Amino acid sequence: MPIHHSLFNNPFEVKGQDINWVEGLPHSRDYDDRFFQADAVQEIKNVFIEPNNLENRFKADKKLTIGELGFGFGLNFLVTAMMWCNRKNESNMGTLDYLSVDEALPSKEEIFQVIKHFPELQEVGGYFLSKYLPMHNDMHRIDLPKLNIRLTLIQNNVELALKNLLGFSNNLIDAWYLDGFDPSKNQGMWSSNVIQLIGMLSANEATFGTFTSAGFVKRHLQKFGFEVIKVKGFANKRHKLVGKKTSSQGITNNLNIANPRIAIIGSGIAGSTCAFSAAAHGMQVDVFEYGSQAACGTSSNPVAALYPRFSASNSPYAHLIAQSYFYADKLYGNFPSEYKRSGLMFSHFNHYQEEWLKSMLALNRDDIFQLIDQDAMHQEFGLNSKGLKVLQGGYLFPQALCRELLNQKNINVYTDHCFKEVSDKDSKLQLHFSNQRTSINTYDAVIIASGAGLLPYIPTLKISKGQLAGLTEPQMIEPMMPVNSEGYILPKVNGVTWVGSTHDKEFLDLEASEDSARDLIIRTEKNFNIKLQTQGSIMTEARLRVGSKDLLPIAGRISTTQNIYALGALGSRGFSLAPLLSEYLISQINNAPNPISTAIALSVDPKRFIN
Repeated sequence: MPIHHSLFNNPFEVKGQDINWVEGLPHSRDYDDRFFQADAVQEIKNVFIEPNNLENRFKADKKLTIGELGFGFGLNFLVTAMMWCNRKNESNMGTLDYLSVDEALPSKEEIFQVIKHFPELQEVGGYFLSKYLPMHNDMHRIDLPKLNIRLTLIQNNVELALKNLLGFSNNLIDAWYLDGFDPSKNQGMWSSNVIQLIGMLSANEATFGTFTSAGFVKRHLQKFGFEVIKVKGFANKRHKLVGKKTSSQGITNNLNIANPRIAIIGSGIAGSTCAFSAAAHGMQVDVFEYGSQAACGTSSNPVAALYPRFSASNSPYAHLIAQSYFYADKLYGNFPSEYKRSGLMFSHFNHYQEEWLKSMLALNRDDIFQLIDQDAMHQEFGLNSKGLKVLQGGYLFPQALCRELLNQKNINVYTDHCFKEVSDKDSKLQLHFSNQRTSINTYDAVIIASGAGLLPYIPTLKISKGQLAGLTEPQMIEPMMPVNSEGYILPKVNGVTWVGSTHDKEFLDLEASEDSARDLIIRTEKNFNIKLQTQGSIMTEARLRVGSKDLLPIAGRISTTQNIYALGALGSRGFSLAPLLSEYLISQINNAPNPISTAIALSVDPKRFIN
């Protein structure tokens, strides 16, 4: 498995800024230095905005990515956001991408304390704080649609964070803010390795600004392809460095088209989250569904839940699970009628689950996990087991959620279209269907997100049949949140309590089986040590489940000659994984920074199964 470079031992380690407050402003204990001075807004304009010629570039450039080393308390970002918003109404602006790295992140309260000193930042700062809630370390994608800004905030050691961006042209930076502490006190930030990575991640003619004029920093920048000029520093500071990249080793971007039109095959959770992300990036989106209505396949169960089976390791998979879960929770929170933020419960732990429980509690994240003793579990749920409550997350109504995701500007949905193949036409892509005429529109990219529809491209996918059982009788346990053990019990919906699920690797058809439903009920009773009422009718729902040989999802380009991408093999975690992996695919197509590391991207790359 590819190496995910991280300062931390697991995705849930916390590291905040170690500061003293001096006259209301933060000073770093680690570096014995102030973060900024009282006239910080003017200094930021002088050191970063002006050397990067951003006011003019904001008017002229449709696509611009700023890279910052040293997020601190977000002042550089907030000043940039303020100036971007002041300028964006003067012309037809796109979305500004801002990527920032810092080893320690501030709390909401600390950022609020800082921006109180800068009244001009309070409007953009307040909106940013409404979206700022880092639940894990490493990569965070924070969408700020009211500002037309997409922030990729990375909590990691600078060198490791930059290594995690290598290999993708959409991660290249157009303008750099080099803003670590004094090089004599923070040598790791200004090392030859870091400057080399900055060079490798710079677009052609990328610019930079920095407050320092240290000779070794100047020499490193020159060594790795930058033209460097020493100029007058801010206020009473003698000098600072500015410059631009004179040569680039950046890889060629596969697709760099303003507002591309894309086609998406499938309208379940994979297809609908792809469409939602694409529309948010300003793309024109056509979604094609084989059925008579949207989300009528695997994503049409009456109710489902996010599944927070986190890992306390430092693998790419562990980071993917953590990042995707909280990203999904944040996205779905915009649809309160379709997604209920109830939290989730685990109970009745077998030996393996007991070890998992211990590893989660050892993280000391009381803001995520809450241990419930057996008496409280019996009183609230009627269960004779201790429990672990995950405070974030909840349950959702899949079909309704998919349709709301698709109900966005720039998205068209075409039902009764059985996808057959893609062909080339005038340097674009055209779709063919077995039951409809060839598509009138041509496309810059196609995403296949139709579950088993990926089999012609990846024949090694594993297909299984999953089944739920619905109980219409009143039950002794009717939880207000999903409860998980070796199976699960979902909150009652329209008078029905749903339990799940089967996992049949061998099956003849997708017909729901009453025998399988009764076996599932017996297994649920055993897992939770309860008696379910089954005198009434038993409802059943059966769906296909698609997975891969290595149990990891598939997300990436599947053709070496055409812009065809795939999202699938999401297994039982589809509702958790789909939003972040969709954002990853759309970022590649739209030339925006990835929301996941290169190691995660390589781990889910479909080419691992394609000769």
